[in-house]
Amino acid sequence: MGWLLRVNRLYGPNERWTRSATFAEAFQGGCLAEPTSIYQISRWETASVRAPYLAIRRYEELLDLPPHALVALIDTIYRYDNSPGNALPLLTRAVDRATATARLDELVDKASSLTAQMTGVEWDELTRRLAATPEIVISPQRAWSDIAERLLSETIVADGIAWMQRYEALSRLLAHPIGQRAAIAACASLAADRTNQVFVETVSLLDASNHSDANRHVLHQLKHPTNERAQYGALLASVRKIRFGHFVAVEMPQLVAIIDELTSDPNRQDDVQPLAAELLRRLPNTVSATARKRMRAIAGDLTVQQVLRVGRLADQETSQRLVTRLADTVVATMTRDIPNFRDHALPVLLDEMLFSPVFDIRMQAAITVSGTPYRRPLAAGLAAELTRPTVPGATVAPYLIEALRLLGGAEQRPVIERLIIARGMPAPVTIASAQAIGHIGGRSENLFWRQALAHHAQLWLHTRRPANAAALNGLTYGLGMARNRAVLHELRADNRMPEQVRAAATWWLSLPRAMYESANQ
Repeated sequence: MGWLLRVNRLYGPNERWTRSATFAEAFQGGCLAEPTSIYQISRWETASVRAPYLAIRRYEELLDLPPHALVALIDTIYRYDNSPGNALPLLTRAVDRATATARLDELVDKASSLTAQMTGVEWDELTRRLAATPEIVISPQRAWSDIAERLLSETIVADGIAWMQRYEALSRLLAHPIGQRAAIAACASLAADRTNQVFVETVSLLDASNHSDANRHVLHQLKHPTNERAQYGALLASVRKIRFGHFVAVEMPQLVAIIDELTSDPNRQDDVQPLAAELLRRLPNTVSATARKRMRAIAGDLTVQQVLRVGRLADQETSQRLVTRLADTVVATMTRDIPNFRDHALPVLLDEMLFSPVFDIRMQAAITVSGTPYRRPLAAGLAAELTRPTVPGATVAPYLIEALRLLGGAEQRPVIERLIIARGMPAPVTIASAQAIGHIGGRSENLFWRQALAHHAQLWLHTRRPANAAALNGLTYGLGMARNRAVLHELRADNRMPEQVRAAATWWLSLPRAMYESANQ
């Protein structure tokens, strides 16, 4: 948090704020009534003291950031990094006790409605008030399920700040002593629904609960997954569950057996194997040294071997060169030089963003950088790497593309569009590009969507290559996130498409418009 505050102040649009004394003079006012000294700001920005909620809001005001942009980001980072089980946010907010009951009733009624819209700020307020009253009784009991199901539905179709606010709100519900059962059931039910189109997030969200039901559903999706994406989501959930000791002794042998199988399966040369290998590395000493040695010996993939040895997706030399090049480019592109400031955190975040075997860690690192003025130059640097002659075929290219999902703007969208339809690309590059188009900034014209769909549909009809079917699935997801109902209707009616792609288009078209509109706020 201290790094976020400092980098935003130093490289923000107002050069006056590079002087701490000037910034401190202007700090009192707006949403913050308390006087603030230069020493207090220094303690916040060096993480000696945790900055309070209203101070974060004041940073947003002075730095001309969108309301709640830093708050939502900090909530997201705190939530992932800290042990589940506490519904309250670490970034505490004051609650108006005088109007607490009436306001909570109002928010519960809105959230339970099928038509009333809920903003991200209202989801934040509702779940914060619920977290502050762990023994609360809501009547009728069904309201818990209505709230959880709606919040989950909005979370999986939201993006940006709206997504972060809902992710945090749902995580609070998953940790609430009463509400967690409804939230766990909502995730489990959607994960079991084969018509659902967002499996990874739906299952991985269960890492926010230490309840035995959450463990049970994660293990079920590992052993008997709805599909490979649901199994991947369960592996992601297991990362934090292992870290925070959620699995009880009787569950560990089941987990070890599944990880053993996935790590050594020669047919799973995708993102599942590196993640399974990292889970093996993180397991406590319940796995004998003999078993670990055997698993290392049978792992045939070079990336998996690298993960088993050192927990990274690439060797140190390769990754160091790329990280240094990106970090130097970003700093050199900033609008001003800051004397006596050397950013040691940026290379660490870039390294995690590209080379951690855990998708959630890569995502958290990318989200963190996206909340700073580094975002635009870094996105340009990532896109430039993808245009280098030797990079698109390299192992790291999919992770560069993945990072652009969160960092890229309209300027980088054409790069991703070209990679989607480029001939001769390695399958992982094509698939990663198709999966990124739903989140990267800007909008694609219908001409592109139709061209890309026709391109991969034709290839799929002639070759039945899984990569083309996966690209079509990614494009369908992108159309859904773009709310492009016109092309989704065309896709649903197109007999050339794989059946699962037409089913995906049907799912996106069946989502209530009110939910879409609410998820945008």
